[in-house]
Amino acid sequence: MSLDLERMDLSAVEALASIKAEQDQLEARLKTMAARREQVSGEVFQRVHGDYRKRLDELSAEAAPLKVRAGDTYRALKVELGGFESAFEAARLDREEIEFRCSLGEFDDAELQLRSQAVDERISAHGKARELALSLRERFLSVVAAESELENADDDTARMSVLGSPHSGARPIQAVSATIVAVPIKGPPEPPEASHTVVSAPIPPPPAPLAPVVAQPAAVVPIIPVAAVQPARQAAMRSSRNPDATVVFRQGRLEPRNAEAGSVVQTLGLKPVSIGSDGVCDLQLGVQGVAKRHCEISMTRAGFSVRDHAGASTTKVNGETVQERVLSDGDTLCIGPAQFNFRLL
Repeated sequence: MSLDLERMDLSAVEALASIKAEQDQLEARLKTMAARREQVSGEVFQRVHGDYRKRLDELSAEAAPLKVRAGDTYRALKVELGGFESAFEAARLDREEIEFRCSLGEFDDAELQLRSQAVDERISAHGKARELALSLRERFLSVVAAESELENADDDTARMSVLGSPHSGARPIQAVSATIVAVPIKGPPEPPEASHTVVSAPIPPPPAPLAPVVAQPAAVVPIIPVAAVQPARQAAMRSSRNPDATVVFRQGRLEPRNAEAGSVVQTLGLKPVSIGSDGVCDLQLGVQGVAKRHCEISMTRAGFSVRDHAGASTTKVNGETVQERVLSDGDTLCIGPAQFNFRLL
């Protein structure tokens, strides 16, 4: 289902904006301090410098979970924006096509005006939605240093960002040295010869005496940088969190091509989407030639598959009547008189 852009939750963005303003102020003070270092004693400089750095670390910790929340919404917004731009471009091309066909004499100016009106309504609707999505995107980007902070934000990344902060106050990792000790192994001593009675059960030998410890040069174990450990640790955390998550699917979209298809861009995901004239359908088409429950699009192992329910040879893919067909990117899907472009995102 499409995002409601006008009611989008921006609380995380607003909180990040406040945090970023304070971060920018502290960074500016640190730059000023560097230029005035000779004006104060080293002790005072370090005290103030430490306070600012500590506050920056606190702000980074506060921002991490907010970036996770904002990142989820931002990625959904980018998908929505891509759909708006595709639908806007499709409508613009339809307008150009109508004008070109009219110039070739397919129909007169009256028909041109009638057809153009429906397309212009789509262009206007898609254009307004596109402009709103673009303005929201800029608002998200204004509260972070780089877009990657929102695109790659997740719970694991947030935790690792805090742990890996260069000023987090964590105890530094010290070099570990190990002394390798060589202990010679001796076999048990020879048992004394029996002088009198032979017994059936052997007498266990006494334990071997401890060998002297010989000190060897210390072997230093190399330290692996934290930056190199973090990606592997993130992958291990994700694997233990969901070891069976091996399938990644791409979302799809149905983009209207003509007036009969309406102006709504339908997002396709894991949930099946029913299409028809009935009000209970996910995508309702109230035009003549569309059955109450005309067809359904669902996710399969092969991809998005359309299945006809009308049984009147009115569900077509690229002009060919189908009962069931896996859709490919760029296919034209006709549901009665309504035409859609199928896109993979």
